[in-house]
Amino acid sequence: MENENKNTTQQLLKPKNDIVFQSLFTKNNAKITKAFVEALIGRKVKNIEINNEKELQREKPEDKLGILDLQLDLDDKEKLDVEVQLIERHNLAERLLYYFSRMYGETVKRSENYIEAQRVMLIAIVDYKVELTKEIKEFETQWKLRETKNPQLVLTDKEEIVILELEKVRKAYEKYKDDKKAQWMLFLDDPNTEEVKEIMKKNKDIEEAVVTVHEMSEDEKLRRLAELREKAIMDE
Repeated sequence: MENENKNTTQQLLKPKNDIVFQSLFTKNNAKITKAFVEALIGRKVKNIEINNEKELQREKPEDKLGILDLQLDLDDKEKLDVEVQLIERHNLAERLLYYFSRMYGETVKRSENYIEAQRVMLIAIVDYKVELTKEIKEFETQWKLRETKNPQLVLTDKEEIVILELEKVRKAYEKYKDDKKAQWMLFLDDPNTEEVKEIMKKNKDIEEAVVTVHEMSEDEKLRRLAELREKAIMDE
């Protein structure tokens, strides 16, 4: 009886914690991962291959090491990287550009022509105020290389960086209630809220994700690792 009461009152782990995030979106949870990705990019994909190799390749030992949260191949022709940033380091733009450029470079082998490079999309989910976008009310901003005097001209369609801000979703969710992307953002932020309980009634993929996180939350080892990660973030 004591264990039953413990399970019913235990708070679910928050998927925005990178330990939980990387444990949730895996090959073992391919259906959930596919639904999450499709909501983020706003379109359906036939095939998703999750890359378990988190480290970006280094050409030289002294090169900076990049650790990716979630990297995928979409329909064998496009790469997607989803990053969760909980700590403001004042170098978000430089960090995202670094991750993008390394990933883009890896899509072309030495013997191949540059035209063979795959499209790379990088999505950053941030949980702090972004100085660059503080005047923008929307929770999503999309970034591409454009001509300065003619911004309608995009240099290439093989590059896109997206920033999603959790704080703006929380503040203006009433406006985005039917937006699946916003629904997933609230789930990532905290699956324990009343808003997520309402979302589960109309979004079966998020309902399945919550059930999975519930099971993960009962794993004492994973919970301990997640709590240590949260403590490290607060200390920093």
